[in-house]
Amino acid sequence: MKKNTIFMCLSLGLAGIFSSCTSFDNPYEPKDNADGKGLLTLNLASGVEFATSTRAVNESTYAATDNYTVNITNSSNVSVFSGTFAELKTQLPKELDNGSYNISASYGAELPASRDNVLAKGEDVFTIRGDQPTPVNLVCTPTAGKIQVVFDAAMETYCASYKVTFSGTTALGSNTVIWNKGESAPYYLAISENGETVSYTINVTAKTDYAPVQNGEKVTVATYNGSFQLQRNHTKKLTVRPNYTPTTDGGLSLDITIDDSVNPVPVNIEVPLSWI
Repeated sequence: MKKNTIFMCLSLGLAGIFSSCTSFDNPYEPKDNADGKGLLTLNLASGVEFATSTRAVNESTYAATDNYTVNITNSSNVSVFSGTFAELKTQLPKELDNGSYNISASYGAELPASRDNVLAKGEDVFTIRGDQPTPVNLVCTPTAGKIQVVFDAAMETYCASYKVTFSGTTALGSNTVIWNKGESAPYYLAISENGETVSYTINVTAKTDYAPVQNGEKVTVATYNGSFQLQRNHTKKLTVRPNYTPTTDGGLSLDITIDDSVNPVPVNIEVPLSWI
């Protein structure tokens, strides 16, 4: 009996040792990611939403996000992907080392003023953790605001020539943008992130029959200066109409309507021209 008792004690002791070295997976407990990697999923969308129908740039092309250039860099600023979104989609979900990343996407080009191009871009940061996929939603929006000028057909009756000159943005610097009569394609102006004040000057040369008289002589050249606030991805439209009241010394003035696509209520301004 003594030998049997010793044998049983040894057996129980060994069983305890083996059971202490054996583990069973619990599906409800998070697992450490042994290789330190995780998965990125990406949804890329265009936020180009200029609200007027007249356009120079084919804005619909910005909806084709496959053509956007995507760049992903890690916390050491080392590139882990650079290519089109179409190329990246073939790798999604993309495996990356755990850590922080910067992602940017863009399409087009940023110019101080252009009728042919506009830059849409987006940027974000994300963190890869091996215990779960990391979804990123990136929306690319324009870095420009759009301006449009409409000259009323009656301008031809009273004016020999007319134009609008725009200036004042950071990107333009000391340069200007000129909108001549007969033009219809809008301009895209590069605008700072918080918006900017755009200055404009309307230059008019009146026909002799409608020009005012100063010091006994007809004065045909006149100007008007104004300004408005412009935000990225927004549109401002200036409509310029002549306002003529027959008088002995000439009575030509202008009605200017500033139409903000964000606020559909037009701002009407009747301005006297400054005759030079």
